[in-house]
Amino acid sequence: MFLFIATIFIAELIIFSTLVFYIIKADKAVIELNKQVTEYKPQIKNVLNGIKETVIEISDKKDLLYEYLRKKRDQWIFKTIQTVLIYFLLFLFRGKCKKAAKICQGLLLAKDVWDSIPG
Repeated sequence: MFLFIATIFIAELIIFSTLVFYIIKADKAVIELNKQVTEYKPQIKNVLNGIKETVIEISDKKDLLYEYLRKKRDQWIFKTIQTVLIYFLLFLFRGKCKKAAKICQGLLLAKDVWDSIPG
């Protein structure tokens, strides 16, 4: 009976010493890692500030892109409405009034020339 208790006690001591060894080893690794982080802290801070500035810059550019796309969408909608209105007037006046149809065709030609001018 005493031999059984002694064997269990020795096994527990071995397990305990192994756990203490690994805890001490992990503590030394954490201390070494802490030294490295402390050493590289200014560089890490600079990199994180650079990343922050980059994210802010990208956000600003995104807002500018959305504003540009909004303006282009509004221009496209306005030009589409103009074109549909002119073609509707051409269709409406085609058979009834030749003079009005020629005026609308002239307006359409002027619009196409105006749209082809860059800028």
